[in-house]
Parts: sequence; C-alpha cells; structure tokens
Amino acid sequence: MNQERPKVTVYVPCHHYGRFLGQAVQSVIDQLFQAWELIIVDDGSTDETARVALEYVKNHPDRIRVIRLPVARGLPAAANAALADARGDYVMRLDADDFLDESALLILAGYLDAHPDVGLVYPNYTYVDEYGTYLGVEYRKKIGRDAKLLDLPAHGACTMVRKRILKSVGGYDETYDAQDGHELWLKVLHRYQVSNVATPLFFYRQHGVSVSRDESRLLSARRRIKQGLAAPRSGGAALRIAAVVPAKNTYRDMPNFVLEPFAGRPLIDYTLDAARTAGVFDRLLVTTDDPKVLDYCSRFDDVLAVMRPLDLSLPHVRITEVLYDAVQRLEREHGEYFDAMVLLSVHCPLRRPEHIQEAIDTLVLYNVDNVISVYEDDDLHLTHGEYGLTPLNTGMLQRVRLEREALYVDNGAINVFWREVVTNVGFYGKTIGHVLMPRSESAQIKDEFSAWQIEQILRRRQETT
Repeated sequence: MNQERPKVTVYVPCHHYGRFLGQAVQSVIDQLFQAWELIIVDDGSTDETARVALEYVKNHPDRIRVIRLPVARGLPAAANAALADARGDYVMRLDADDFLDESALLILAGYLDAHPDVGLVYPNYTYVDEYGTYLGVEYRKKIGRDAKLLDLPAHGACTMVRKRILKSVGGYDETYDAQDGHELWLKVLHRYQVSNVATPLFFYRQHGVSVSRDESRLLSARRRIKQGLAAPRSGGAALRIAAVVPAKNTYRDMPNFVLEPFAGRPLIDYTLDAARTAGVFDRLLVTTDDPKVLDYCSRFDDVLAVMRPLDLSLPHVRITEVLYDAVQRLEREHGEYFDAMVLLSVHCPLRRPEHIQEAIDTLVLYNVDNVISVYEDDDLHLTHGEYGLTPLNTGMLQRVRLEREALYVDNGAINVFWREVVTNVGFYGKTIGHVLMPRSESAQIKDEFSAWQIEQILRRRQETT
C-alpha cells in the first residue's frame, strides 16, 4: 500500500549494528498498525549495515528509505537527520539492536490519538540477551499513580512523540553524544503532558557493546544536558547559593580529621577545591568546632569560617542542627540571605565540581525541594523471609537492572535544598530529587580502611593530572 503521508515515522539509527539491523527492521514491517514509514540512518557504518538496509529498501521502496552519514556523527545528529526527513505526525526511534512487539505502533499511536493533550508516550519493555533470550520485563512506574515526581526519564528508544513538538523544542542538541532521551524528556516535561502505557512493547537487547553500559559516558552527557537546559531558566535574577561545609575536627577516634593530610594535602582542601571550581557559590561557609580549622581557613579570602557552639559537636547532634545554625549565622550575623543551600561533607573528597553543578541544575529543572547525591547499588541484596533469604532485587539474578528494584545509596557527598525547607528539625521537603554519581566516586571516610582506600584514589588522580 502506498502511503503518501504516514501517521508514524520510525527511524533506526545504526552504527556498526548491521548484524542486528534485520530483526529491527522486520519488526517494523510486521506491525499490526500499517500507517508507518521507516527511515534507516546509517551513521558512518563500515560493517554490513549498508547492505542489509538496501535489501529492505529494494523490497519496500515506498515505505523504507536510507539516510547515509558518511562519517559517524552520533545519535543526536542521526535523530535530527531523520526528523528533517520525517513525514509522519508521530516520530519514534528504534535502536538497531532492539526490536518491536507487533502491537507497538498500534498502542502508542492509538494513545496519542486518544489523548491530544499528551505530547509524549512511552511503554514498558522486555530485556533480552544478545541472542534474543528473555531476561526480564521492565515495568516503568505509572505516571500519575506510581510516580508524581517525574525525574525518571523515558527510555530514549521507543518513545513516541508528536513531530510538531520535537520541532518546536528544536530537535536534538548535537553537542551531546548520548542520552538523547534525557534531553527530550527535559525539553518536553515543563511544556507538555507526558504519559506511559503499562504494556511491554519492545525488546531491549543487553550485550557487551551496548551503548547503555558505558556509565561514565552516559552520566557525563546527562550532566551536560542538565547544565545546558538549566542555564536559560535562570534568567536575569540568578539564584544566590551558599555552600556549607561542616568541619568537625574533634572526633575521638580521628583526631585532627579535617586537617589530616590525604595524598599530601589537608582533607578539607578537596571539598573547598570542588566548591570553588564549581563556580556557583556566592558564599562558602565552613562551620567548625576547632580553632585550628578556623585558623587554617583564614588564609582563604573566599572562605568564611565560623566556630559553632560546642554542644553542636556532641555525638548525638544531627547534621540538621549544624546546618540550621550555619544558616542563622549567615542571616543574623552577616546579613546574607540565600535562595538555595548546598551541604558538602569533608568525608567525601572524591566528589567533583561537575557533580555539584548537576545537583543544582536538578533542583532547578525538576522543581524539587531537595536533591541528594546517590550511587546505584547493583549488587544482589537479600532479606530474611518466611523461608530464609529472599532476593530484594531479583532482576540481578540475571544481571538486569530493573527500575522498580533499583536500590540507591545516599553517598553523603552533596545535599542541595531551597532555603525555605531548612528548619531546626530537618531540611528534607516533600519532593526529593537525586543525582547519580559513579560508585567509584561515592566513597565516604568512615574508618581507617575507607580512609586508606580514598587516599590511594586521590594519589592516582594526582598522578594522572
């Protein structure tokens, strides 16, 4: 059937995934919904991608076409090339190593048809291994029922969006090399309604060279996307932000902890350096219980160090009380008022300036009360039940990270919050966002062994810079 103007444009970006491409394309051909067109974007591949793509074009010339990028330009560029050529009202990306359930387009296009106020819809999906063997199902949290805070973006693949919306937000920023789904989510979230369906509609392949397994690259791209999108929202009246560094130096088991040399430098230096390099603070406050720390900080022109009351260093004192005292000092004694506060622990010297920036961007973009830094714990965890030990995150039996089973650990490195949520009894509001840090950069100094480990990491950093 000749489709002059299809309802749905599916595009498949392919870079060296020719061995999987045929299954992806065939899954589109086999759709129950037939008002589709397919654009294969060959992103500079040198494998069998071109041959496989041309075979399908030859057999379906009126439905399938190929865009060839002579040099690999990455996912956003491939997406923009497809978007510029798309004829459908709705657009959806299918990765070359994934494939669709036969009802995928029928359900997603039908949902957008029935809900004209929704700009973007995404499904659940099934994990398979390299050979297509079943591993598990990802049941995303249902928007409006299971998820009120929309800080878990849709998967970039198999998310269907109205083409006019994609074009109205400017398509994809080609300065990023990954996480196009994250960028699209943040661009659309504050302007249009988003939704999801509970049916698993595509098969998400897990294999050794899968782009999604490159955690460092993905997290870096995510940070840059947030920073790029948060900056225009600041307007002319920029946020005033203060960093508070609690610097207790009278631990019984770790005397002179804050000034103890780590990899040749006082421990506190690593936190102060990260705060300065982030370049986002109007005030950097150190609150301590030791005159030696006060004296040490006096050498820095951009650091305000204050002595906290001695009773705020007793073992039972909560960090909330220390923070509240610091805020009161800034306002009552120094006449300095801030929109947001960032708590930085000296126990976490591995945090980087970009993590601080991302936490603040997350506070702004998701309009939450607080943001905490976490790492995802993907070890298999068990709890004791009626018949002994029972897995908490059963997906990890197959080494599959399932969203509903995800376990996050507060690494203590960064806490960001609006000033109005800070009281003498707490600083957590109703909505809490998060930034995901690599586990390798989330270590805290808790004892002699963790201190030794962190010092080795700091020494290696110095050797490589």
